[in-house]
Amino acid sequence: MSHGAKPVAAPVVIAIDIGGTKIRGALIDRHANMLAGTRYATDASLGASHVLGVIEATIEELQQQVPAGTSVCGIGLSSAGVIEPTSGLVVSSAPQIPGWAGTPLGAHFGDRYQLPVVADNDANCALVGEIWCGRHGLGANASAVMLTLGTGLGGAVVTNGRLLTGRHHLTGHFGIARMWDRHSQTEVKVEHLVSGTGLGNVYRQIVALPEQLDHPFGGAAVMERFAQGDANASRAVERWCEHLVLQVFNLHWMIDPDVIIIGGGMVDSREHWWPMLEAGLAARGVQVPVAVAAMGNDAGVYGAARLVFERLVMEPR
Repeated sequence: MSHGAKPVAAPVVIAIDIGGTKIRGALIDRHANMLAGTRYATDASLGASHVLGVIEATIEELQQQVPAGTSVCGIGLSSAGVIEPTSGLVVSSAPQIPGWAGTPLGAHFGDRYQLPVVADNDANCALVGEIWCGRHGLGANASAVMLTLGTGLGGAVVTNGRLLTGRHHLTGHFGIARMWDRHSQTEVKVEHLVSGTGLGNVYRQIVALPEQLDHPFGGAAVMERFAQGDANASRAVERWCEHLVLQVFNLHWMIDPDVIIIGGGMVDSREHWWPMLEAGLAARGVQVPVAVAAMGNDAGVYGAARLVFERLVMEPR
């Protein structure tokens, strides 16, 4: 896969996106040419040491594919969790990979391969990749927000061309913010109502069948029922979209970006809900463009590579 027909530019980056189910690896040059790519199963339940081994196998496979006359200038890592970008330490993480919190990604791979390592949160990397390669028409000093609607809700913020990370590297963890749930009359995490899982939760609120409450019911299942004409699923999608509109409205007024990019697994079913989102935003007078993420599962590796070039090679922006 290649973006543009420019010749290969030395040096190149080994970029890795560490997902809950797949580890995506790529060899990427400064023109955003993907020179080689790999995918391995994460097998996250086997724990951090196993996942580190899969990443090592990915790196070593890609090292064998570096074109003659070029060199690897660094390793870029995209990972879920709170990542300290200077050291590459996983400060905290969701439980999908047991023992992942506390993993010193920078030191581990820097020592092993004697290469500089840049590590960052996966949503941060995805947004950087979207800006670099997603053809959103953004300049070097753009401001953009990304929302990732998957099992949970993640995100990232770029202002004036730079990632906004915050004092404790928490910027963009929109799903952990709180909102008021009028149904249960209690405070909940935003992702409890605004995510794939959130759509399932909204559906259960509407159906109110106690025997369903203890069983996971995700967004894909609700969308399937919606497509079949299920009235409760239709009401759930509408209510879920109202919650999403509110979050986009708030981001518009808090950050005032050039664009808000929405990615994650839920965008695969956007034909069912995107018109509702646009109508809801128009009704609230939100004029910021809202765009669909264009890079899919490759956004993370492109972003991880771009961060290596920005932070290590000091490529002109």
